Parts: sequence; structure tokens; C-alpha cells
Amino acid sequence: MKLRLTFDTAAAGALLVLAALVGLVLLLGGQAGVRVRVDLPEDGIVGPYQTITFTFSEAFDSEMASALISLDPVHEGYLEWTDTYTMRFTPAKPYERGVTYRLLVDAGEVAARGREVKKAQTWNFTVRTPRVAYLLMQENINSIWSVNMDGSDPQRLTDGTVPVISFDAARSGDFIIFAAPNSKGGVDLWRVSRGGGDAEILLDCGFDRCTTPVISPDETRIAYSREAAGPTPDLPFGSPRIWVLNIENGSNSPVYEDRQILGYNPSWSPDSNKLASFDGLADTIRLMDFQTGQQYLFPSNTGGPVTWSPDSTKFLYTVFAQTETGGRSQVRLADLAINETITYIGQKDAYDYSYYSIAWSPLEDRAVLSLRLDEKQLTQALWVFDPALLDGVIIAGDPDYTYNSPQWDPWGQALVFQQFKLRGQYKPEIGLWRGGTNAASLLVEGVMPRWLP
Repeated sequence: MKLRLTFDTAAAGALLVLAALVGLVLLLGGQAGVRVRVDLPEDGIVGPYQTITFTFSEAFDSEMASALISLDPVHEGYLEWTDTYTMRFTPAKPYERGVTYRLLVDAGEVAARGREVKKAQTWNFTVRTPRVAYLLMQENINSIWSVNMDGSDPQRLTDGTVPVISFDAARSGDFIIFAAPNSKGGVDLWRVSRGGGDAEILLDCGFDRCTTPVISPDETRIAYSREAAGPTPDLPFGSPRIWVLNIENGSNSPVYEDRQILGYNPSWSPDSNKLASFDGLADTIRLMDFQTGQQYLFPSNTGGPVTWSPDSTKFLYTVFAQTETGGRSQVRLADLAINETITYIGQKDAYDYSYYSIAWSPLEDRAVLSLRLDEKQLTQALWVFDPALLDGVIIAGDPDYTYNSPQWDPWGQALVFQQFKLRGQYKPEIGLWRGGTNAASLLVEGVMPRWLP
């Protein structure tokens, strides 16, 4: 007997098979439960501000899913959900070095309809040892290098085809933004990763000069100084103005609409909500609060750096003032919470200490300031002190050297800085000081040190 199979019969059979397969997949999926993926590196080595993203295979209830996630030891931070499938943990302070963290996603329900994570999952991670990035000139070209804290394993991050003018490292240590000249006579902004070798243009500035990039701590924006090209090549560039580039959406615009407001040396607050810059035409530090839209003015005639308190409510800066005993450098404290500014250091100094470079550590009780140790001394030393007690210790004071541009590591435990020998033959050097030691040491030859955590 011959069996005749019509097209309709075959189609119905295929549908039955397909339905059976779908049923089997649903059955197996129900048995497997909700799957969770975490974006930690395979080797378990992370940066000090590693954001951890949790991706669920099914939509979850935020409160139920959050209850399943824990970190041991407990670390300060906040957990937020970006959509119904994704949750993210962002640390509020750097993970501790030398500690192995255990991340747990426990078994349990993640949705009101009873869907659940069937099996607990764990991941272990530790914080990598920070490196230091710096500029080194070879064959008349500045390149970005990085080195370990003991001076070992120097690595070149940018090649000799792209001369670097200035740069900044992201707080995470994952990338660097730098300024480099282009063929049109302008200066562009570039990006290179921590490992180097992959530099690419981030912002083509054409005939304009885009310099001194500073990355916001949340790594979403870059503040920089922009000088517009003259109408013709033989005319000078315009005065610098502060612009902000949004890395996430590409928007790029000046901070202040008024073209008469100038600015350079931008400085972000630790919470990334405020930006200070120096207007040399008005001898004023201008502060923009991006959350409220408020603007603040602080008279200053030094053009020196601004440094923020860890909680972003205060900042320190320098001025040169006339006092009863003559002209004196002073350090002033601006308290935004109470809208008050006071002379913090230098009001009654016997001579001018020439205060200038200043940096507030991530720890509330530690800061560093450059100053002259003697009235007849031209060089500046570095003084680490307690901002509340104004008591501290000189950590770099060789009278043959001058020290400036101190930079704290994310934990407030170590400093890198620039040092120049003023007598005899010398090359620019970078010094390193570790908390708990009495003196700094030479790290490497170079300029513009930045931490690469």
C-alpha cells in the first residue's frame, strides 16, 4: 500500500513538532530559572571604581532582585536599575586594595509571578595595583607613558606620530584623554585606553585649539579650554573659553554663553556636578553648578589650581593680597553650603610663603600645599597637613629642588608630583610619596604625572 502525504498534512505535522519543541524549551527554561550575567573581568582584577552590571534573562522586580545581591565585605555604593533587565552597582568610594571581594547573587524570586534564580552564583574580585601616567619627550616628541609605583615596567601608550600637549586620566584608570596638534594648525582631543596602542580622535577641533582636557569623575563629560582660530591664518587665536564635551551623547558647547567670559584650568567637583575655572581677564574663579544652573564668582589673581573637599561642598584656592606686613600669598576656603569665603592660611604670615599648588586628598583629614620654607629661598617644598588642625609634615623639601603639581591616589595614601632641580644639569623628574614615610623618592623622569588606577 502506498502512503500519500499531502502538503496540508506535512504542514500540520511540522507545526506539531514546532509546538513540541517550544514546549520543551519552555519546560527546560522553567527548570533552569532566571539567568544572571555579571560583567566582571575573567581574571577578577578590577579598577578601584569598577561599576558592576547585572543582566537578567527576564524582567525583574527591582526590590526582589536587589534583595538577592550582596557584597562581602560590605562596600559603600548604590544599586540602581537602568531598565527591567539590567541593574548596576556603582561604588561611592574606591574598593580597598589587598582585599578579595565576594559578590553573591543568591537563589530566590525576582518577579511577582514567581520566576526565580534557581541557583546561587558567586564571583571574586580584587583591585589592581595603580600605575602612574606621565609625559616623556623623545626625539622632540612628547608621548604618554605609564609605570608601576616602584618604577618598573615602563610602557609607552602613544606612539611618536602623535605629539601630546596635555592629558588627563579617567578616575577609573581605564582610559586617557589627551590634546594633540593637527595638520590645520589646531589642536584635537584624542582618547587612548589604559593599555595604549589604540589612540583615536575623540573631538576634531579643526582650526581651533582644544587643550587642557579634564575628565569628570563620573566619566561622562570632558571640560577643556578652547581657543577659536582667527579669521585668517596670520591672525592670532582668540582668548580661551571653557567648553564641555559629553562623551555619552556627543554634545559639545561652551559653559558660558557670554563670549566675554574667559576660562582655563577647569576643575570638576568630586560629585561631577560643579565646574570651576579661572577667568584671567576678570581675575576671577568662576563656578558653574550644573544641577541648579547657579553661577558663583570668587576673586583670585594667581591663576592657581582649585581643589575640592571630598564631599564637594568646599574648595581651596590661592590669592595674592596686600596685608599690614606687605604682599602675601594666601589660601582661601570657599564653603558653598553656607555661601561664605574665609582666609584659611596666610592671614598673619611673617613673610610671603608663595603658596600655590594645592590638592585635597579623598580623605577629609589630609591635603598638600606647596610653599617656601625660607624667606630667601626660591624653591618650593611640599607640606602634607590636616585641613582641620593645620598641622603637618614636609614630605619633599630639598632646597636644590622645587616641587609642584601634586596628585593624590584614589585612597588618599600616596602622592605623585613634579620636581625640578634648579642647580646644575638636570631633567624633569616625577617624585612619589607614600603615607607613613618621612620623605619622597624619585619615581621616573618625565612631566605631568597623573594616577592611572
